[in-house]
Amino acid sequence: MKVLSLIEPYATLIMKKVETRSWKTNYRGSLYIHASLTKMAKKDKENKTLLALVKNEPLNYGMIICK
Repeated sequence: MKVLSLIEPYATLIMKKVETRSWKTNYRGSLYIHASLTKMAKKDKENKTLLALVKNEPLNYGMIICK
């Protein structure tokens, strides 16, 4: 089982399929997205554009949020 652990709100954004990756990957198969217990940085809390993307989504901490 492959798991990618990310700080919120980035885990939720990936769950919503907001992808910014510009390179190809050779990995194929299931990948779980884990929202870590670490709280978001102060600069991210002040970023209105970032918060607007996850406006109505609950931010989960310390759990696997999607496959």
